[in-house]
Amino acid sequence: MRRKLFLASVFSAVLPLAAHADVTLHLDRGVELLAYNGQEYQSKVFGDDAKITLENGTQQLAFRSVASFEKGKEVSFQKSDVIVVKFDASDEDVYFDLPAFKSKREAMAFNKNPSFEIVDGDQNPIAFEQGKLIKKGFQLSRDYLAELQRYNETDQPGSLQVVAIYEPKHESRSSTVVVNESTVTNEIEYQLHYWYGKADAATKEKFKSFVNAQ
Repeated sequence: MRRKLFLASVFSAVLPLAAHADVTLHLDRGVELLAYNGQEYQSKVFGDDAKITLENGTQQLAFRSVASFEKGKEVSFQKSDVIVVKFDASDEDVYFDLPAFKSKREAMAFNKNPSFEIVDGDQNPIAFEQGKLIKKGFQLSRDYLAELQRYNETDQPGSLQVVAIYEPKHESRSSTVVVNESTVTNEIEYQLHYWYGKADAATKEKFKSFVNAQ
């Protein structure tokens, strides 16, 4: 809760006062939004176009690209590192313009050197800064808000560069390695989203009934 309040205060400092939110962020297939403007978010990845309403001003998003590849009856996924972007937007629609990957090799090349655009409703490019949230080692879970908080204390591209004023969390020293994000869990979730998006209306209703009955 303390972390969410801190990030909220950061964005209240960089966002102008507004009576209502006027920026509409569109999330296409293959874009997994993880956090925006100090809030956590979980995308469907392979669902229909999702829309998020943001307040006018400076926007900071953390997301990754997730590409799917079918081979016979099998489907596999290639995801990028977590990308951080910062840009200004007011009273407009905003879209990610990522390349369409024809192979895993192309997706892996993108991950090494992410090249994409952020555009408005008229397909005009929006200037932005970008960086990465890198977390090495085997990963069971990730706290993206904590990572962004630390990232914003640096001068890395895409950071808000706001000095943190908060009470540090006291952690005991030990040899235990704190790890994050399960690849297995993500793979299962991607599979569910992918095949649900492929299903017809009747199959989707059956799946919903099954889930609600659990």
